[in-house]
Amino acid sequence: MEGVYEYSHWVLWGLVAYMLGMLALGWYASKRIKSSEDYIVAGRGLGLFFCTGTIFATWFGAGTCMGGAGNAYLFGNQGVLFDPWAAGLSLLVVGFAFARLLRRGKFLTAVDMLDKRFGKKMGAISAIVLSIADTGWLASLLVAFGAILHYFTGVSLNTAIVVSTLVVMVYTYMGGMWAVSLTDAVQMVILIISLIIMLIMVWPEAGGFASFFSNEPANFYGINQWSFLPISQAAQHPEYQNAGFFYYVGHKAWFYWAAAWLSLGLGSLPFQTLVQRFLAAKSETVAVRSGYLSALLYVSIGLIPIFLGMIYFRVNPDLSINSALNNILLYMAVDHLPLAVTIIFIIALVAAIMSSADSVILGVSTLCCNNVWRYFRPELTDKDLLKGTKRMVPVVALVALLMALFAKAIFNLMIVVSILGMVSIAIPFVAAWFWKKANHYGAIASAIGGLVGWAAGYFYYLPFTMEANTGVIVEGQVYFEWAMWDAVYIGSIWGVILSIIALVAVSLLTQKIDAPKPLVDADNKPLTVENWIGIPWNNSDKKEDVPDGELESADIAV
Repeated sequence: MEGVYEYSHWVLWGLVAYMLGMLALGWYASKRIKSSEDYIVAGRGLGLFFCTGTIFATWFGAGTCMGGAGNAYLFGNQGVLFDPWAAGLSLLVVGFAFARLLRRGKFLTAVDMLDKRFGKKMGAISAIVLSIADTGWLASLLVAFGAILHYFTGVSLNTAIVVSTLVVMVYTYMGGMWAVSLTDAVQMVILIISLIIMLIMVWPEAGGFASFFSNEPANFYGINQWSFLPISQAAQHPEYQNAGFFYYVGHKAWFYWAAAWLSLGLGSLPFQTLVQRFLAAKSETVAVRSGYLSALLYVSIGLIPIFLGMIYFRVNPDLSINSALNNILLYMAVDHLPLAVTIIFIIALVAAIMSSADSVILGVSTLCCNNVWRYFRPELTDKDLLKGTKRMVPVVALVALLMALFAKAIFNLMIVVSILGMVSIAIPFVAAWFWKKANHYGAIASAIGGLVGWAAGYFYYLPFTMEANTGVIVEGQVYFEWAMWDAVYIGSIWGVILSIIALVAVSLLTQKIDAPKPLVDADNKPLTVENWIGIPWNNSDKKEDVPDGELESADIAV
């Protein structure tokens, strides 16, 4: 589509009405804020509907919608193992293994637990790494938000980015987690309905159920469409010779495949944007059930953009790589939907981005104040924490805005930082809960070992990935961006391996000089790990653990 969308004024008015509605919800939520706990974790009063809604909506962002459709168009199912499959797995893992313990610990952040278990230095390092990674993610969300406004309304890209930042910042500042949870619930409903309508309207282009779900290489790069594993030599297509994972074979294929599952399946576990939702649940049982429900919703609804990308390849197999990755859903909305549905769908895309952006702003603000500032000011009162977290909201938004406006090239670096979080923090995070002998020295060694292993793996595999990505776009030239990402992911497995080895070896060798700290809750009371498994039909909450949530009447019965 060239130029400005012919119905841009209708889209603009629809978006204005929607954003005003979000601001109104933020103002309404602000009336509930009395303490830092109200602001950061909604007074730990989220029932099943709102807790599930904010988990799903936070995770289901621009990457799942826009990127998922594009990667399915290019690579079929191999291109989307990262998201939604691995991302959905992370929600399942948290619901099964961590939801009860997180809620039981009464922490404000995951870093609080690392701080108490491994010391303040490890806590501060973790907070800084996670804050940088999330701020980079936020900047990319703002660019995606601005790009949609620009595409459909003709507003300049920079103006669109600024407006989108201000709207998300204002309602997050006003209402904190209450505002985020309320708006996320609304955004979840709009998004699900819109995606289902889109799929129904374009399904006739799919070519029939049997054809669509066959394992033929019906995508841009000729990879077997529904491959969940590296393709064996025996199963490869005779024309495309597409054995392996993204055409890598041998151990590189399996390392890449493992990275596709672990990057989000393991790497996202300590991220504040995820953990904060479980901490806000009104009980352990609500946290567990929300994890399972959000995982089910995430994978089910996350498959719709995947289907749309695969369908669009059958409609138009000649898109450029950039158009495929960024614009498929926009093209489909314009070409296949009536005006009213198009406006709703655009609002749904904006909702997907806003629901992630508000969560990131609040999460990073919490980490910066509760874990970084408190490192230098341990005497912070609850009033100080509330004020400080609110003041950090515009600061975080401004930093991300500047990155989005002036440093777009830094996004690749920021995503690399997310991988660094996987190889440096995820293993200590898991060990802190389940291995009593893990200690401060072991956690630090694990972080360093993971970084060293990842860096060594990256530089080792880069020559191979550069060779594999020669001629992808221009004959004889290396497409370095893809070569870099391939090396980042394949090499990250060595980071995870060395992170585990370093944690175990150093912890065992230093038991006498660095006695492991016991697992305690936010009040420094022993934190029991009994009944830690998240069984959704087992309601083992104590009565005192379930506060009276103000939203209880709107919750789905648990």
